[in-house]
Amino acid sequence: MRFRTGYFLFLLALAVVFGAAVNKKKFKVKEPKGFAFVPMGTVMYDEDTMSVQAFFMQTTEVTNIQYRTFLNDLKAKGDMEAYEKAMVDSTKWRLPNAYQEPMVTYYFRHPAYDQYPVVNVSREGAELYCKWLSDKYKEENPDVCCDFRLPYRAEWIMAARGGYLNSPYPWGGPYLRNSKGSYMCNFNPLGAENIHKNQETGEYEIVSAETNGYIEDGALSTMIVGHYKPNEYGLFDMSGNVAEMVQEDGICVGGSWKSPGYDVQVESVVKFTEANPMVGFRPVMTYLGR
Repeated sequence: MRFRTGYFLFLLALAVVFGAAVNKKKFKVKEPKGFAFVPMGTVMYDEDTMSVQAFFMQTTEVTNIQYRTFLNDLKAKGDMEAYEKAMVDSTKWRLPNAYQEPMVTYYFRHPAYDQYPVVNVSREGAELYCKWLSDKYKEENPDVCCDFRLPYRAEWIMAARGGYLNSPYPWGGPYLRNSKGSYMCNFNPLGAENIHKNQETGEYEIVSAETNGYIEDGALSTMIVGHYKPNEYGLFDMSGNVAEMVQEDGICVGGSWKSPGYDVQVESVVKFTEANPMVGFRPVMTYLGR
């Protein structure tokens, strides 16, 4: 009888130890499709240093087809209030001194532009899209709590640098062209013919930002996402193409297809007050627990 009791206690102890070992098994968060992992680190900008926790970031800017899928889902579920708030305002393509009616009509809806970055989206629309992603991820992974949202500027800068400590551009160097002479992002390459020296002030001035130089980087306005080489984290278009919204209200970062070369650096900031054809966004995802 004592033998049986001792044997039973031995088996019970073994089960407890085995169960503890199973529970200690490391849990791995499922990487969302189309996202890249950005490890924790330290980022320096604006003469400040910040520590940033690890997160996932979408490898490209949100595309027209991705945003249309979101809008169609809202409409299918009958959430017309959110649908109206998130709608794209294509009339914003009507820029001064430019004939943009084809962009007004086709850019967001035509399949030819499916893989181009969505623009003319309000901040509220971008936040609703992120919430929609969170809900979709929760449906597929009910035991995991994750948050999709706009990145903080510190997160965005750290991701854009791709592991480089203090690089002005995502590719690590100070130049906009590669060794073959090709531009490495989509921006407004102002030529010398657009620069004038004011004889009274001694300052250099841009005579006109409207230039035929746009096409030199391969695009007249936005470019299909992923066209240019990614950075070391696998993130595309962190400089140029479209400037991107961040958590900090009233600004966007990274510059756009309409920005000059200096203004597509990773620390570049421009005001953002309303939807326009120079601004898009990309979400990040953070793991909150189980």
